[in-house]
Amino acid sequence: MSKFFASFSWSMSIILLVFVILTLEELVDGRTILSAANKAIIKTIKVDEYEIIDCYDIYQQPSLNHPLLYNHTIQMRPSMNPKNIKLDNFGMFQLTQTWHKYGTCPRGTVPIRRNIKHYNSTLSRKHRRPKFSHSETPNTLQPNDVTENHEYAVIRVHGNFLGGQAKINLWNPVVEAPIEISVSQIWVVAGQSDDFNSIEAEWEVCEPRYGDYQTRFFRTNINYCTNLECEGFVHISSDIALGCKFSEVSTFKGDQKDATFRIHKVRNSGNWWVEIQGISVGYYPSSLFTQLSKTTTKIEFGGEIYNDRSKGRHTIAQMGSGHFPSEGGLGISSYFHHVQVIDGSNVAKDPEDVETYVSNPSCYNLEIDKKHTNGYGFFYGGQGYNDNCP
Repeated sequence: MSKFFASFSWSMSIILLVFVILTLEELVDGRTILSAANKAIIKTIKVDEYEIIDCYDIYQQPSLNHPLLYNHTIQMRPSMNPKNIKLDNFGMFQLTQTWHKYGTCPRGTVPIRRNIKHYNSTLSRKHRRPKFSHSETPNTLQPNDVTENHEYAVIRVHGNFLGGQAKINLWNPVVEAPIEISVSQIWVVAGQSDDFNSIEAEWEVCEPRYGDYQTRFFRTNINYCTNLECEGFVHISSDIALGCKFSEVSTFKGDQKDATFRIHKVRNSGNWWVEIQGISVGYYPSSLFTQLSKTTTKIEFGGEIYNDRSKGRHTIAQMGSGHFPSEGGLGISSYFHHVQVIDGSNVAKDPEDVETYVSNPSCYNLEIDKKHTNGYGFFYGGQGYNDNCP
C-alpha cells in the first residue's frame, strides 16, 4: 500500500509540474492570467527574451500603490489642452513601438514592460543629473565645464510656464558600454537642492536599464525615478508603453523620423500630462510635487550624454545622430522642430529670451535654425571622442 501511495504522490507531482509549465507558457503567449497573484495582469505579450509586456488593469496598475494616490480617481484624458497647437504638427509618421507587432493591450488596460534584466535603478539614478546640476548654477559654469560627467547641448527658457513641446528627431546613437547613456529630451523643472522637482519626456539609449542599445520612449520624475520603477505616474494609454523600443528611427541622409513630445499642466487639476505624437500617455498628479504643483522656473530642450571615461578618454557616445550641426542640417545632424512653450494663459508659442548652453562644444554642439522653416528649432549633436575631444 505504501508503494501505491508513493507512486501516486510521484505521479501527482509530475502532473502538477506539467500544469505549472503549461500555465507559464500560456501567460507568455498572451492568454488571460488566472493566478490570484497576478489578477491585475489581464494579458501578457512576449516580444523576445528581453521584452515582455504585461497588460495591467488600469485601476490596478502598480503606480497607484503610491501612498498619496490611495483612492485616486483616474482621469482618462486632459480636461484642457493648450491653445495654438497645430494638429498637423504630428506630421505623417505613424508612431509605433516594436511590441505592437506581437499583440495589443485591451481597452481598460495599460502596457507595462516587465523588468527582465537585473537592473539596479539606484545605480541608474546615480548617473542621472545630480541635485546641483548645470541648470541650477547657470552663472557659474563656463564652456567645457562638465557636471558629474554629464554633458549637454540644450536651449533653455526661464519663467512660469504650463509646459512645453517639440518635434524631436528619432535616432539610434552609438553608446559606449557599460553604463553610458544618450538622451534627447524636454525637461520641466522647479525648485532647488532638496526641494527640486522635475519631469522629463524623451527618447534614450541606455543599456544598463534595458539590456540593449535600442532607442526607447522614456520619462522620469521628481527624484529621477524612471518610467514605472517608482509609483506615482498614472498610465492611461493602452497603446504606448514606457521604456519600449520605437519601431522606426532616422537614417543618415535618408528618411527622417520624428515624434512630438509634450509635457503640460492642466490648471484646474494641477496634473502634469506626458504626451507623445498626440497620444496622452499619462500624468503625474499635482499632489506628488512641492514646487511643480505651483509653477515652473525653467524648461530645457536638447541632448544629454553621460561620459564615464571608463577607457581613460572621452566617451564615443553619440548625441542625436552623432553628427555636429556644422556638418549639415536635415538628414545629417539631429533636430528639434516646432519648439514651443505653453504660457500661463495656456497658449503655446515660440520661446523667447532663449539661452543656449553647450557644456563641451568640441564634443557636442548646437545651432539655432535661423530659417525657422519648421517653426522655432535647432540642430544639435556630435560624435563624442575625436581629435578635439580627447
